[in-house]
Amino acid sequence: MKNTKLIIIFLVLVAFFSCEDSFEKALTDEPINLFTQAQIFSTEEGLESAVNGMYFNLQDFGYYGASHYLLTWPHSAKFFSNQGSLNVDVGSFNTQNTNVNLDRLWAGMYKTINTANTLIQNIENTDLANKDTSLGQAYFIRGLTYYNLVRHFGEVPIRAESTTTETLNLAKSPIEDVFNLVFHDFKLAAQLLPDRGEYLVGRPLKYAANGYMADAYMWLAGKDGADASYIEESKLTELNSTNFWEEAKDQLDIVINDGGYNLTPTYSELWAEGNENTSESIFELQYGHTGDVRVSAFLRDISLRHGPTIPPATLAFNRVKPNKEIFSDHIIQYSGLDYSGQDFIPAGTITDIITLNPSIADPRINTTFIYNSFIRTNNGSVANLFPRISGRNNFARAFLNKYSDQTYISISQEVNLRMLRYADILLRRAEVENELNGPTNAYQYVNQVLGRARNTATGTTVEPADWNATSVTDQDTFRARIMKERDYELCGEGHEWYDVRRRGVNYLQEVVDYHNAAVNFYNSSGGNTGDFILENVENEMTFPIPLSEITGNNLIND
Repeated sequence: MKNTKLIIIFLVLVAFFSCEDSFEKALTDEPINLFTQAQIFSTEEGLESAVNGMYFNLQDFGYYGASHYLLTWPHSAKFFSNQGSLNVDVGSFNTQNTNVNLDRLWAGMYKTINTANTLIQNIENTDLANKDTSLGQAYFIRGLTYYNLVRHFGEVPIRAESTTTETLNLAKSPIEDVFNLVFHDFKLAAQLLPDRGEYLVGRPLKYAANGYMADAYMWLAGKDGADASYIEESKLTELNSTNFWEEAKDQLDIVINDGGYNLTPTYSELWAEGNENTSESIFELQYGHTGDVRVSAFLRDISLRHGPTIPPATLAFNRVKPNKEIFSDHIIQYSGLDYSGQDFIPAGTITDIITLNPSIADPRINTTFIYNSFIRTNNGSVANLFPRISGRNNFARAFLNKYSDQTYISISQEVNLRMLRYADILLRRAEVENELNGPTNAYQYVNQVLGRARNTATGTTVEPADWNATSVTDQDTFRARIMKERDYELCGEGHEWYDVRRRGVNYLQEVVDYHNAAVNFYNSSGGNTGDFILENVENEMTFPIPLSEITGNNLIND
């Protein structure tokens, strides 16, 4: 209880000093707030509570708890959202700066940054035993959030200290400056975060910082290869070098060789309810029930109402689900069924049903998706899903099956969000190796992921078969296939928006063209699906800065 009270005090304190209206009041209340600040940062328990408060903001409704995925998934051209007027602009590639999720996400990210800044400023000169661990987490979370900001918006204000009256109005900084801060923070986090066995299970180790540094190098490598004007390399002063692919390789090799991570024996085990913080986990957001405090709406938005992944009679909106072509691709690639000459699986009639041979088909299909039909837990009736139905019906899609939580109570959940796991690292290492040297030595990394995917509790399946020089013949083929493989392995884990943009506007255009072809196919075969034909790709590479920031910050006008 005492620890919880300290978290609340810290969050109130940060909110107090983040609010313009509170500065005048601070002049009279300063002794009380200084005492509170000193109380929080004078003990190891208080410092740990402040760190918990930072994670609370990171996981809150305005950030990863809802707004992040409500924006990025439908804006990835790989997911659909039926949130209606609140989000139709995002899903149709016509994003407005008045979008409520955009506004919440911007505020949530800067609130998280402010808590990290408050931590950094108050503990750098202390001698508490948990100083380095706490600093490492603060730098890691701040670096991650600025990395999200620069990818989402491009140029953004850099707030590297707690907000004051003098810094309420702050101009945008160049992309290079934001990346310099990102790498500065990730480097410090890699030095300060603990190693395995030195801290709490579920909190990031130093290798999480290495993993995200690799991610950032790959982002720059892909953007640089597609658009040389994206950055001026001479201004990237915090990078080890501007050989981005090589630097990504070095960071990934640290995770692989030193991190001690292992793939779980089977893919289904990875997603078994309650099986979290596994040998594969590098960074997870730790969720739990919070009484009447709504922290996450994740399960509420992605789950089937009366479906198998949540308790009967609990609230779910069926809002966000994979596009039809995402499920179709996985079936065509790895089901073992014959779809020769077809770009998409047929859908829209009662006979359009997928029947998988459990000794042949990729086990990830059943772990990832709910499809064909499901039995409603409220009344035992059967409800059809894609591909048996394919029109505008809200059930005319395959839904995510990964996130099961029978303790879910509509405003909170026990299931964690997997932010970064070892399979992602291996797929990235394969991608990097292919870019540097071609596919010859890249197969080994992706084949570790494919080999685990074939394992089941009762044996081994045929699909997904290993890659080799016969099946994936050259660098270009490998490059295309590895991006698809990320869809099959990581679907619904939040990487989609970033993956479709990190190789430039031409790659996003390819994804959009393929999505549009799928929409036309299913519209013609199963009736109007309600899916959007996407255009305006170049303008939708990033999000607009929210109108609330433009009107509240005199130094930003667009």
